[in-house]
Amino acid sequence: MVKEIINDTLGFIDEVVEEEGKNYNDFFDFLARFTEVYKNEKQKLPHHLNVIDELHVHADENAHSRILAKILDYKPFLEKFLKDICKFDVTVIAPKVEKVDSCGRIDIPIFDEQFVVIIENKITGKAPEQNKEEGGQLARYIENINKKYKKDLKDIFVVFTPKYTEEPSDECWINKDGYSYKNDFKDRFCSISYRDVIYPCLKNDILPHIDGKDIYLRSGIEQYIDYLEGEKMFNLRNINKNLNMKLQEFIKEKLKISNVEPEEALKIVSDKRQEVKNVLEQLESLQAEIQAEIDEKFFSNCYEELKKLNLDAVRKIDHYDDDYPRAVGVKLSKLTVWIGCKVDDSQLVLQLNSHNVDKELKSKEKKIFEEVCSVEDIEEPKEGFEIYTHLENRDNALIYLKEICEKMT
Repeated sequence: MVKEIINDTLGFIDEVVEEEGKNYNDFFDFLARFTEVYKNEKQKLPHHLNVIDELHVHADENAHSRILAKILDYKPFLEKFLKDICKFDVTVIAPKVEKVDSCGRIDIPIFDEQFVVIIENKITGKAPEQNKEEGGQLARYIENINKKYKKDLKDIFVVFTPKYTEEPSDECWINKDGYSYKNDFKDRFCSISYRDVIYPCLKNDILPHIDGKDIYLRSGIEQYIDYLEGEKMFNLRNINKNLNMKLQEFIKEKLKISNVEPEEALKIVSDKRQEVKNVLEQLESLQAEIQAEIDEKFFSNCYEELKKLNLDAVRKIDHYDDDYPRAVGVKLSKLTVWIGCKVDDSQLVLQLNSHNVDKELKSKEKKIFEEVCSVEDIEEPKEGFEIYTHLENRDNALIYLKEICEKMT
């Protein structure tokens, strides 16, 4: 009896696997024909140039934050953003938009005489970070501004900017001691969709009122609006309307839903979306595996190069094993210089951790770091301090690391 049950179960699993394999084959066949239609229709579009597109990289969260921070540095937009969009009761006097990812790694920190605004940018769709030992992301940012910059909670405002309408999780508000700031900020918090609020505001309310003399501001915002309207973001460019129509006609034909009842058509489309989702999940998993292999090869090569220079190279960084499992660094007396990347992010971070508390020595280390590359943020833990920056070009990582080591020694 047990043997029959096991055989039936195994037979069922084989059927499921076979059916999934068939779905995958059908999907990739469908995708190949879809891509062919896409390429043919794409060639018919008028010539189009967007500088951001031509960088041949998908702008990440930091890139969008830098652009938005620069736009918010334009006082008329900042006033509209805070008062009309966020509905905050503030008086903008002498605003200062700080470096992106500074002040405890806040995406966009804005200081004024009477208030501070914390902007957490999630346009790429990644969930806010959770860390049981350090507390939720928003809680950490609030406490950093409260304690390090001596700002009362009542003078701190929080803005969440996801791609589409979304609220941050409750865990984001909870600090390491279990206290939640969510209720404290119910009147000083807002979630603003990039797609539904920020983008249309830039296009309809800000761009038309920019002075003609501000040609670079105007052209910069025009390029950014066009980028947001592009295929990599919201796919809203007018020149793509005919392309989208042709692609949808192709999909309708292949799914055979042109002449069926809407309810049945909806079910067919929903089922196909689920199939696509299943394939994407497998592709994302495969991509993560390949990226891990690339990272491991990269850090192993860096480690070997550093060892050839007779440096005290290490593959694990103290206190950062969990956050940066893939890393390589060099120990130099009372400090460590290292590069690493998180599990879910291939972007490199170059960081210096020092146990020195001597102000003169700390100033020298900071100066050396700045000579080699820009400083994104400086934090001062209980002992020593740390400096870090993001590296968008991996080719420079080992060069920077070697140069800092040379100057430090």
